[in-house]
Amino acid sequence: MEQKETHIEVVDHFLTKETFTIKKTPIKGLLKTHPAPSKNKIQEYYRSDKYISHNSTTPGAFYFIYRVIRSFNFWFKYRFVGKKELFSKTLDFGSGDQYFMQQLQRRNHNVFGIDPLKPNMSKQVYCSVFDESLDSKNFSCITAWHSLEHVHELENIIARFHKILDDNGTVIVAVPNYRSFDARLYKSFWAAYDVPRHLWHFDKQSIKKVFSNNGFSFIKSAPLLFDSYYVSLLSERYKKSIFRIFNSIVVGTVSNIIAFFTKEYSSNIFVFKKSKTNI
Repeated sequence: MEQKETHIEVVDHFLTKETFTIKKTPIKGLLKTHPAPSKNKIQEYYRSDKYISHNSTTPGAFYFIYRVIRSFNFWFKYRFVGKKELFSKTLDFGSGDQYFMQQLQRRNHNVFGIDPLKPNMSKQVYCSVFDESLDSKNFSCITAWHSLEHVHELENIIARFHKILDDNGTVIVAVPNYRSFDARLYKSFWAAYDVPRHLWHFDKQSIKKVFSNNGFSFIKSAPLLFDSYYVSLLSERYKKSIFRIFNSIVVGTVSNIIAFFTKEYSSNIFVFKKSKTNI
């Protein structure tokens, strides 16, 4: 996809302090990080013990808060998606430390994972969604919890989802929303930009458009209310705020209240159903 005019310039606050430009794309509302590191190069931006989705057992108040929010979010996701959708065979795309997978396995669900940064971690975790052995799995559900932002070949990945799902298959996606109040407040410090690990940046309409372009129908969506607090906490951390916990609670709450009227929550879940044929 060709990059167009600049949306915002953002520093990699998490690791390298390099500056990246987030630009508009031909798809309205869809933004992309520029320059996008190659598939080999980008792995360097994940090599840190502090990268929390791959190392969430670290002691400390910040990581404790993350684990609490993650636990609340799991219960919401599980109830929102429903046992029926997950029961047959689920693929968790971007499984990270496998928390979601493990929670489903404890509830006797048949679940597999995809994570290129966690090879050989488990026989049920694959390095790539393009692994040919997945072709015969006939997944009933694919989940992508804050992982589509990270992929290089966005539309090829979604087309691949379409191929490996069964005829009534469902994709459940969670992505940040750069049109939320907390995003507009923190601007270049907004943690959910997370350049260059996040290559793509969505609003509510662009995520629907990308999926409809690749053979999926939008079914429903819902906000992840706790994400506004976590993202605000990270953003306050990047700003080196003294009262970061207090500020993040205030901003997260205000963001959710404003979103009640605007519907622009910090993060949302989207459910898509596989259409009869891919486009």
